[in-house]
Amino acid sequence: MSPAEEEDELPLIWQKMSNKLLQSFNERFDKFELSFQNLLSAQKALTERLAVNENQTADHGQRIHAVEISIAELQQENKKLRAKLSDLEGRSRRNNIKIVGVPEGEEKGRPTEFVANLIPKLLGDDVFTKPVIIDRAHRTQQPKPPEGSRPRTIIARVHLAQDKEKILRLGRQRSLDYGGQRVLMFPDYTAEVMEQRRGFRDVLQLLREKEIRHSLRFPARLHVHYQDQVKVFSNPVEAKNFVDQKL
Repeated sequence: MSPAEEEDELPLIWQKMSNKLLQSFNERFDKFELSFQNLLSAQKALTERLAVNENQTADHGQRIHAVEISIAELQQENKKLRAKLSDLEGRSRRNNIKIVGVPEGEEKGRPTEFVANLIPKLLGDDVFTKPVIIDRAHRTQQPKPPEGSRPRTIIARVHLAQDKEKILRLGRQRSLDYGGQRVLMFPDYTAEVMEQRRGFRDVLQLLREKEIRHSLRFPARLHVHYQDQVKVFSNPVEAKNFVDQKL
C-alpha cells in the first residue's frame, strides 16, 4: 500500500477504533446505570422497610408501655386486695385463742364443750363471774401425731372479746398445768399481724422498764399514755423515737 493510500486509510481506522471505544463505553455505562438503578431500588426498599419497622417499633413501644401501666395497676390492686384479705382474716380471728400442750384426745370429740370447761380449770373457778362462752373449738388441721409426740394446738373462738383478753392476760401471768403437762395460751394472729406486732417488741420492753402505761391494740397499734393523753403509733420506729425523746 502506497503512502497516499495509507493516509487515506488512517481516518477509517481511527473511526473504527473510536466507534468501538464508544460502543464499549456505552455498554459499560449502561451496565453501571442499571446497577445504579438497582442500588437505588434496593435502597428505596430498605428505606421503606426501615420506616415500617420504625412504625412497628413505635407501636410496640406504645403497647408495651400500656401493658406496663396495666401491670402496675394490677399490682397495686392486688396489693390492696391482699391487704384487705389479710385484714378480714385477722378480724375473723380476733377473738381466737391458741391452747398449746393439751394431750390429744382429751376433748373426747367435743372440743367446744371441753375448752369451755378447761379455761376455768386452768385459770381458776373464781376468775369469771359468768361461764366463758366458747363459740367453737378444734385442733389444728395437721394429721394426728403418734402417741407420745407433741399434741396439736387447740384453736378456740371466745364469744366475748373482754373474756379473750382476760384469758390471755392471766395465761401470761400464771403457770398453767393440765394433767402434769404445761399449757400455754396465745392469741391467734395471722402471720402478717404477728410480723407487724413483732416490730414493737423493743419499744414494748422499754415501756415496761419505764413502767409507762401502754397497750398494743389490734392489729398493731401502740397506745401510750403520756401527760393525760394517749399517743397512738402504727410505726415502731416512730414509737421508739417518742419513748427515747419524751419519756
